[in-house]
Amino acid sequence: MTVAVLQEGRPFSYQANDGVWRGLAVEMWHAIAAELHLETRFVSMDRAALLNAVASGQARFGIGPLSITPERLERVDFSVPIYTTGVVIAVPRMRRSLWGLVRESILSTTFLQLLVGLVMAIAVMGTILWLVERRTNPHFAGRPTHGWGSAMWFSVVTMTTVGYGDKAPTTLPGRLVAAIWMFCGIVLISIFTGTVATLLTLEHLGPQPRGFEDLALARIVSVTGSAAAQLLDARQLTAELVPDLDAAIAALREDRADALVFDRALLAAAVKAVPEARITILPSTLRPEFYAIAIHPSEPLRRQLNVAIARTLDSPQWGRCVTSIGGHANDR
Repeated sequence: MTVAVLQEGRPFSYQANDGVWRGLAVEMWHAIAAELHLETRFVSMDRAALLNAVASGQARFGIGPLSITPERLERVDFSVPIYTTGVVIAVPRMRRSLWGLVRESILSTTFLQLLVGLVMAIAVMGTILWLVERRTNPHFAGRPTHGWGSAMWFSVVTMTTVGYGDKAPTTLPGRLVAAIWMFCGIVLISIFTGTVATLLTLEHLGPQPRGFEDLALARIVSVTGSAAAQLLDARQLTAELVPDLDAAIAALREDRADALVFDRALLAAAVKAVPEARITILPSTLRPEFYAIAIHPSEPLRRQLNVAIARTLDSPQWGRCVTSIGGHANDR
């Protein structure tokens, strides 16, 4: 029987230099064919031709990185999923100096607001301590500039948990104020440290899209006919559609796009093969994707096919195949 194979679908379906078809989807089909005793003739096709061939009956089955989508289900049917992935966003990896990151973080509105808040808290607590201690404690007595200045020094070293011990409150109210400020200082320093770390991370990534809410203002590129392109169309997001993944990566590298939206598994394999591309795949998933075998709606071997897939997915051989070819475990 004729099986349409999606061309250049690494690491799921591709033709090696020796002319032999390889990839996860191909290995899955070999396991199915062996169990069902099927003789196969592979025919290379692009995504649109493959779906047309299966829908018209020219090919009994279609294999490769084929996601189950509502649009495709209107034309063909699918087996149970053989692989789980997802639509993700890829962005250019920013090249920025450490000094540039620090400078932009320090000058950011968030950092300046936090700094002003810390200074005000230090001033308020120092002033309260000075008012409580100035009449009985020589450390905070004397001229207002001297006593208040000493209280400010105590407030700073207490908040930063340094605690030199050169100045300390002696009255009960003063010690209560100091104790409260110690606990508040721990919390404030933790907030300050976490905020600075977050700012440095965000500045390192740059102003890049991280979800659907950011894509509306970004220049998006995707691949014609892909599940990612159909998702963008359903969300009414405008994108430049290119013929293949290589062209999409080129658009991102050449600054003709801010974000590349595509399937994680294929994108990860392509980025790994071209490390100089300097592209980062963001961790969040826009939508889960399930790769499956395309079949004609009236296919008589549907049940046997699904049983063979289930047995293969549970076999240790499939796990080793995924690890060796795909580079990561199958989520199923």
